[in-house]
Amino acid sequence: MPTLIRAGVVVPATGGMVFEGGAVVIDRGRIVEVLDALGSHRAAGAFSGDIVDEPDSILMPGLVNIHTHGVSPSPLFPSGSAALPEERWLGNLDRHAAAGTTTVLSTCGLGSMDEIREADRRHAVHVRGSTAHTPGALQAALAADGAGLTERHRALTIERMLDDGAVAIGELAGGQTLGGGGQDLVFLPAAIRARTGIVVTQAQARGLKEAVLGRFMDERRHDAALLAARAQQAGLEGLGLEELRQLIVDTVLPSVAAARSGIREGVEAARRLGVPALVHSASASADLIRELQGSKDRRPATIIAGHVNHTSHTVDEAVRLAESGRDAGWYGEASVFDLLEGRETVQTREHWDALLAGVDLVDVLATDYGHDGRHDPLISALQDVIATGQRGLAEAVEMVTSVPAGLIPGLVDGGAMLRRGAPADLVLADRDDLRIVRRVYIDGVPVAEHGRMLAQVGA
Repeated sequence: MPTLIRAGVVVPATGGMVFEGGAVVIDRGRIVEVLDALGSHRAAGAFSGDIVDEPDSILMPGLVNIHTHGVSPSPLFPSGSAALPEERWLGNLDRHAAAGTTTVLSTCGLGSMDEIREADRRHAVHVRGSTAHTPGALQAALAADGAGLTERHRALTIERMLDDGAVAIGELAGGQTLGGGGQDLVFLPAAIRARTGIVVTQAQARGLKEAVLGRFMDERRHDAALLAARAQQAGLEGLGLEELRQLIVDTVLPSVAAARSGIREGVEAARRLGVPALVHSASASADLIRELQGSKDRRPATIIAGHVNHTSHTVDEAVRLAESGRDAGWYGEASVFDLLEGRETVQTREHWDALLAGVDLVDVLATDYGHDGRHDPLISALQDVIATGQRGLAEAVEMVTSVPAGLIPGLVDGGAMLRRGAPADLVLADRDDLRIVRRVYIDGVPVAEHGRMLAQVGA
């Protein structure tokens, strides 16, 4: 039965348009009509199907998140770590859907398309897959962890994955393999605890690591006095400084060179095959990214610098690297992490604000992944850039719908816009605060109401 959905504001996510008092008609999983206020009023008077009337809401396409982890039974992260338990990855998809995200791109990158298809089949959210199966990336994963990689995963290539339905290359490298947040959160604390029995925090692990390797993962940055002070602060005085230094080097560095090779290989593959690629942007990869941005190889390819607002950069470094990318024809993605609400892993928004204030430095918004999946929802990022005046309503909505869909062909059938014939993936959110998600439809089926998944919702 067709459904008429009326809203106070309709944002089609195309052409910068906004309709006051518009509506959308959906039937059999597709959008049949997009109506302005007059058309909405006329349709309501003679409509024979269901009518949903939300005059205090904004109606827009379902959100599209191009940088996610932990949304399938694939090996986790660029480190190829063990896959999350079923209830965890399904729960992550529930949280995406309940907050208005209807399509996600899994950028763990080292799984198989069978695993992506399983997630897509078992949940209403459209789950799409990427590939990072380069020799360097696989070597880096095995050096950092690799617990989730089977022989089958190791035998896959970018070409085979693309033939099997992957829509992008990436994520090329990550904090786990480039000495970033993954090391600070998991691997380095685990190594210290195994050696000493002492539990260090993420901040303490980062401080110890940077005392030995700096922000750029370089042994020449070792500062013995700083290491001594931070070892004392972390309660590690009983471990000799040289032993501690070597422990940090042996834990962090083995994957870094291989991960950098993986970035180079992945960008080359993107240029050779004409496939979009998502690159991990951080202080440890900044010099390589600048080199690749300055390449004279002009074969057409869409290269997206992930989380240009990464806090391993200084604010000025982040802005200058994003400007370099813009000038080279790259695209910038800003990740919300948990910097707006949770503030567990990222406790400053300076980088976020500076990048969004720049000219054409941020094209799309995404989430990446907070500690144990506790990142802020994508719709919080959307609300923030509107509330702070960094973007207008129409442009902001496009940054999380039609723009990411356009950058990665095959990600969203129909382009994540409200137009005739497009999939009926829709979000109704409170007009004054988009974080209050009233209704979510995927393929025309209601999947969430008032921020909660509906019972018995599946694929």
